[in-house]
Amino acid sequence: MQVSSEELAGVYGISGQRIRLLKGKGAPVGDPEALLTWLKEHGSNLGPLLALLLDAVTRADLHRRIQFICSNELTKYHPQ
Repeated sequence: MQVSSEELAGVYGISGQRIRLLKGKGAPVGDPEALLTWLKEHGSNLGPLLALLLDAVTRADLHRRIQFICSNELTKYHPQ
């Protein structure tokens, strides 16, 4: 299940448009660890997002929030 751009925007604190732009460039926006690596490799000028991702604890928290959204989406479409 994929997380929408708007949901990811809320997690990262940036606009949905910026998330869509990153996705269009091939950024792995659904995985904070991979996104940090991608931003570093591509010389990103997204200072606030890069600063947010530099802390390992914050990345782990972001990953949990994304997984929570995914699990809620699965429950919504496949109630038990």
